[in-house]
Amino acid sequence: MTNSTSPTLSICVATRNRPDDLIRCLNSLTLLEQIEFEIIVIDDASDVPIVDRVLQDIDRSLVDKLQVFRHEKNRGVPATRNELAERAKAPYLLCLDDDAQLLSADSVYTAIEVLKTSSDVGAVALSQSDETGKLLPGQPAPAEYRCYTPTFIGYGSVLRRELFVELGGYREMFAAYYEEPELCKRMLDRGFYVVYLPDARVIHYHSPIGRNNLVALKNGCRNKCFAAIYNEPLIMMVFSIPVRILLYSYKHRAYCRQHNIESEFGADWIIREIRQNFPALWRDRRALKWSTYYKWHKIKQAPAYQLAD
Repeated sequence: MTNSTSPTLSICVATRNRPDDLIRCLNSLTLLEQIEFEIIVIDDASDVPIVDRVLQDIDRSLVDKLQVFRHEKNRGVPATRNELAERAKAPYLLCLDDDAQLLSADSVYTAIEVLKTSSDVGAVALSQSDETGKLLPGQPAPAEYRCYTPTFIGYGSVLRRELFVELGGYREMFAAYYEEPELCKRMLDRGFYVVYLPDARVIHYHSPIGRNNLVALKNGCRNKCFAAIYNEPLIMMVFSIPVRILLYSYKHRAYCRQHNIESEFGADWIIREIRQNFPALWRDRRALKWSTYYKWHKIKQAPAYQLAD
């Protein structure tokens, strides 16, 4: 069911095989008492459909705000999040991993205020913490102050819906990993920045379900190479792809030695993936400006951001 009042915020959650995490995530949304919001969940082909379980176990106050959709075939995180944005009605998207949950409503309110008052900010990166509010390793920026940062991370962010849709959302060919940085480079090329709020925290449990370090390693390298073909100036692309493949080859061998495993996903796999997908990648290629990559490098230094009065 949906609420007839026009929402300020669309809360978007992609999920797969994590019903307990999802229900915990959704129930934390009862903290949002000061804004009108809708909740959109897409079950990306969970082994057991989740809709009945969700409707049974979520807080009753959320039922009228909730829409649940299901893919019969797994489409991947980028495609699912793109669909969530297309279905959303609000100007702002709160995107959460299903194994995340709100720690406080103020985190969301502050992020929306940033987007309302700073017209050149396209996304707000939230910080990840444990249940006590202690910040975890692996934040969008290595800073304890509000700052600009190159990218947000998918566990928790607030985005301008119109900009996200206009840019075409995430690259669905990626399937998983590196979709956020690639989008943020295209966003930066259009003159929109990402702001990181270390004081705007969401709890992130890092569920092991559906996570695999080798998949993250191989997909991460492949997708960075794909992004180079999509976006990088030609000379940069020609040099960056071999460097990425060489670095991946070293990391892949080290991973296999450390875990005493054999893997078919070495450098040859990356090269095959590039060769097989190159025509489609090249067809959609739109090289970004050199100045965009210069700005991306400068933003890595985490220049301070101050919320406008």
